[in-house]
Amino acid sequence: MISEILKANTKILHDRVEAHFNSQRIFDGRFSVVDYRNLIRYNYLFLLQFEDAVFSAVTPKNAQQLDLEKRRKLASIKKDMDVLNIEESATLTPVEIKNEAEAFGILYVMEGSTLGGNVIAKQLSKHPDFQDLSFSYFRCYGENTGSYWKNFKQVLDQEITVERHQDCISGAEKAYQFLLSLSV
Repeated sequence: MISEILKANTKILHDRVEAHFNSQRIFDGRFSVVDYRNLIRYNYLFLLQFEDAVFSAVTPKNAQQLDLEKRRKLASIKKDMDVLNIEESATLTPVEIKNEAEAFGILYVMEGSTLGGNVIAKQLSKHPDFQDLSFSYFRCYGENTGSYWKNFKQVLDQEITVERHQDCISGAEKAYQFLLSLSV
């Protein structure tokens, strides 16, 4: 199954991204509001770079299976940015998505970050500095987070055939490399 192959093949990149964004601080109580602002900004840049291009590369059939329009996150993250007074401007080089398999690889990183976002919101909301925040982005799916992830993996495993595995892996790698390119 491609979902398991993606997990195994991108583990090192995933771990590097977590280290790059000081994720361990979330769990040991040292994550500051400045760290959070940066994390929101970087996720905004990630979504700005990829969301529209990825969604455009997914076939109508798969978009329907995924209920893709409900997975848009830019509006949610902009709510957090407004609360945190983070400017929305950015200049990014347009991204090319080779095909739907590559789009699914990028979407794997997007959806995985949403799954992890619930954990982040839960941890940070315990800290007094974060109690007044709504975590709109990290809680964007609410109680549906688990079922959305399960649905995504099911469609991914069903639609990405062996011949398309490498393009899918390349998409996930492209997403992680973009995140690693952001200055901390």
